[in-house]
Amino acid sequence: MTDGVRPQDEKEQPRQFFFDVRELPSRTNADLLGDSEEAQKFYEIFGRELVTKTILQSPRLCVYHETAAPGEQVKPHRHGTHQLNYVLNGELIFGRRRVGAGMGFFTPDLLYTWRAGDDGAEWIEIHAGQPGVFLEQRQA
Repeated sequence: MTDGVRPQDEKEQPRQFFFDVRELPSRTNADLLGDSEEAQKFYEIFGRELVTKTILQSPRLCVYHETAAPGEQVKPHRHGTHQLNYVLNGELIFGRRRVGAGMGFFTPDLLYTWRAGDDGAEWIEIHAGQPGVFLEQRQA
């Protein structure tokens, strides 16, 4: 049985829960953002069709299930968190590096970009905290 996503208040003690990714709501960037002027800037970086399922959002940890269509890509960006991506199916291509099923990518808040392979990609994205969107390299 799925208890669903548990957004955690910073003062609230986290609770255990179970989930089934197949039962979580899927949302494309277009579903989440609509057609506002601010959304158009976001689409230029991430496109409209990237599919996200939120597993957990808390001040200390955020976990998402992501799906990209074949050839879908994102422009250079970072999230302001340590981030780990673990590929479940297909592949993500980071420059010349191909990351396939069972492989992953970690970034300590540095700019990165990717393109989905010929079969698309499905992965788990984990952030140490609440992710933002930044287009410039972080200052050392």
